[in-house]
Amino acid sequence: MTNSIYKKLIAELKTIIETNLQPNQKLPSERKLVQIYQVSRNTVRLALNELEQKGYIYRIHGKGTFVSSIFLNQTNLGTMYSFSDEMNLEGRTPTTKNLSLRLLIPDKNISLQLNLSEGEKVYELIRLRLANDEPLIYSKTYLPQKIFPELKIEELNKDTLYGVMEKIYKQSSVLALEDIQAVNLSAEESKILHVKNNAASLKINRRLINENNIPIEFTKALARGDKFVYRSKQYK
Repeated sequence: MTNSIYKKLIAELKTIIETNLQPNQKLPSERKLVQIYQVSRNTVRLALNELEQKGYIYRIHGKGTFVSSIFLNQTNLGTMYSFSDEMNLEGRTPTTKNLSLRLLIPDKNISLQLNLSEGEKVYELIRLRLANDEPLIYSKTYLPQKIFPELKIEELNKDTLYGVMEKIYKQSSVLALEDIQAVNLSAEESKILHVKNNAASLKINRRLINENNIPIEFTKALARGDKFVYRSKQYK
């Protein structure tokens, strides 16, 4: 394999991903790519490895290779860090306030993120994550009713969200897909997070997928830019 062949393959795959494919669309198999581009299997694997490292694609064992979204970070939840643990390491006392839990029919975007059919409902959980009693993260989490039937806020007040998901509903994630952008907070959002209007923030959209390649959670979060440092980790 020459360096020029390797770079050319990466460039061609990047162009196809950016112009012709949609997020979460499956790519051809390694064998098929070998046939299409007339290169070695090793060249294809190295090219896919680099594209994965740069966030263009993600892989699910036994399922295949898929297109990532823009600004996507792929996290293996086997190395998931707890928000509480992270705050404790920084010498801050973490707390969580579950503000509300309600059952509703989601909008089209949330339905698409969770692969729901028309009319299928979700639980919307609104939370505030604090450290030393200062609000750091404001989030809205959507959980399919068909996967988490009869979810109760009392359960969530006694345990973490992921503790409830795993212990009561036997659901665990093998993949987290995140879209992270810098944004300015609205007046309402600024009030919730106790910062000045139009303050800098991180907008984090996260989708969790279980071992059967089924989305089980979609979260939209806002994190304070002055008090919270995002470290490309997945927080419980």
